[in-house]
Amino acid sequence: MSRWTPLLMDEASLSEMPKLPLNEVMQHAHVVAAQRLKPKELYERWDRQQWSAVDIELGPDRENFHDVLTPGYRKIIGESIATFIIGEYTGLDMLGPIISGSPDEQYSVFLGTQIADETRHTHLVFRLGEEILGMDPDPKRMLAECWNMSAPAHRELSMLEAGIVRDLQQRPLDYGQWLRAVTLFHMITEGVLALVGQRVLVQALRDMELLDGVKTAFTAMCRDESRHVGFGMHALRTGVLEGHHDDICEVLESAVPLALRIDQESSAVATKTFRQMSVDILRRHMRLIGIDESFQDHLIATASAKADGERADAH
Repeated sequence: MSRWTPLLMDEASLSEMPKLPLNEVMQHAHVVAAQRLKPKELYERWDRQQWSAVDIELGPDRENFHDVLTPGYRKIIGESIATFIIGEYTGLDMLGPIISGSPDEQYSVFLGTQIADETRHTHLVFRLGEEILGMDPDPKRMLAECWNMSAPAHRELSMLEAGIVRDLQQRPLDYGQWLRAVTLFHMITEGVLALVGQRVLVQALRDMELLDGVKTAFTAMCRDESRHVGFGMHALRTGVLEGHHDDICEVLESAVPLALRIDQESSAVATKTFRQMSVDILRRHMRLIGIDESFQDHLIATASAKADGERADAH
């Protein structure tokens, strides 16, 4: 049993992270977003929460992964790591135009911390791919292997994100286009897919006295991404107040059906569990930034039907 305290996740060292209560890890992004921190405050959290990707010990995890885990657990963990290899590198690759198009000086300062985080995460997931999964250590070949393992809807969502970021590169001072990129990058990719993916992995490992290195890695990344999601909620809430509700909703109409389809294309968890987690997180985010309740209902209903229909057509 562990006494509840809001400092558990915020102040934990790397060595303490594998022992954190499951609920602390699972709810941390929601707690940070609900505090409605400004970019300067999020920067100050980043300054206090530094950690090293090279200090995480993976040797015992490698042995236990191959020699102790059942094939089912190896599949869940392997697919999760492969997904994050693509996700973290894509984040690093696409964040540059979001920084260049930043409409506010304090936004730019915080986004500088995020690119440092994405760099650290990318190095760490490359280590997980090589040292835990036994993948080719060359990043280009590892990424190609993980891309081929990705669910089709995940690849489509990545291409949609790339297109929106490419448009931002061409119009870096277009505030509406910047908000569109933040909607997909911070709200959907990090705020829904990454949070659900981390929850799946943390839940799979919760009862194991194994893989402390993997637990540490994903808990540390989860804490960083709580700041990223908190920033995205602040920026999008401001965008809604400044009249860009429709720009944000337009991206959600395109992205959410793909995000919900991923649940059906993943073997890691039961479809209903994955879908409900995604919908609950998405609704929480939309309420926080001020999206109309009627649009929320419309989006969830139509996106769910579209995701189910596209999945059925694929078969």
